Amino acid sequence: MKLSFIPVEILVFLVCSVLCACNLVQRSPESGYSDRLSPRQIKRSQTTSQRPEGRAIETKARLKQLENSIGTKKELEQYSRILPYLKNEDERIYFLSMPGYEARQQWLKDENINSRTLRAQEDYKDLVEAQDIGLGMTQNFVRKSWGEPDQIEVSGNPQFRNERWKYNKYVSTPDGYKAERKLVYFEGGRVVGWEVE
Repeated sequence: MKLSFIPVEILVFLVCSVLCACNLVQRSPESGYSDRLSPRQIKRSQTTSQRPEGRAIETKARLKQLENSIGTKKELEQYSRILPYLKNEDERIYFLSMPGYEARQQWLKDENINSRTLRAQEDYKDLVEAQDIGLGMTQNFVRKSWGEPDQIEVSGNPQFRNERWKYNKYVSTPDGYKAERKLVYFEGGRVVGWEVE
């Protein structure tokens, strides 16, 4: 029996070819063996703050933390008074991040917050005259439009004006009078929604 030997050059070539061929095999990113991430894995690996809903959660948590850290009654009253006129949660966070009552008072003056209250009066004047309400309307304007609520439910600290107001009225229908219940939802003293039952 005669054994033939493969020349070393051919053997090295075959080994290299096999190894290179294995490297060229494409693996599915979902298989778990790929060194690349699939679009789904990339999306899953994003941090919470990179996602819009994660940013909203972090913003709400930061706002709650700052609201709970208000130090004095004077600062709490200041915040409560201007809360309905701050544009959004980011502006509330900015306001509460300022160091103390005087700095916040100066910012209110610099930003001319009083002009926002006058603008709000103009914006909601027609709605109040029509005895209607709108998104962003303050509690004072809702009272002017619909009167005092029959019941007020408060969520959290009453100073932050997160409330649900209930109105019970009888309205005329072709079949006689019918009970109608209206619920108005406030966050920071502004209307964020309502429903009629």
